Amino acid sequence: MSAMRSAGRPGFAGGFSLVEVILVIAILGILAWISYPKISAISEIRLDAAARRVASDLRYAQNRSIGTRVIHGIFFEPSLSRYTVFAPTVASPLVDPADRARTLLVDFTRKTEFKGVAISSAAFGTSKAITFDYFGVPRDSGGVDLAATGRVILTFQGLSDTVDVTPGTGKVVVR
Repeated sequence: MSAMRSAGRPGFAGGFSLVEVILVIAILGILAWISYPKISAISEIRLDAAARRVASDLRYAQNRSIGTRVIHGIFFEPSLSRYTVFAPTVASPLVDPADRARTLLVDFTRKTEFKGVAISSAAFGTSKAITFDYFGVPRDSGGVDLAATGRVILTFQGLSDTVDVTPGTGKVVVR
């Protein structure tokens, strides 16, 4: 016992002092404070990725319409949080260019990167589907040109993103 006392501090057998414990707790607190914004931003990133995917698929359908001179469109099912890219009718979904074995159906309830994102609404004139003519002009599913901005609203944990399609030009914007 006397050898142990002479090696360390007099009167202490080992362990941490109160100052050392407080210092470690302070460092852990600072690290947690720094990392919290990065962790909370994950929900915003997930929502933004889903909105960009919707915008990308809208542009894809529009470009395919112009390039192939066949009407392409997207049918949204907000209650199921999914949509299908089709040509020329809803009954004929497109093949996914990234995975030729599947149709181009995007289901936010099944895709890991979008898990929890919901399509709260999709409105293109009087329908939940949008089509593009040979010139890329957006129309509702009945073939009527959009008179007002078409809109898809996505939500995730109290946050929301909007994807707008401009009438006439078909410009797609994420807001």
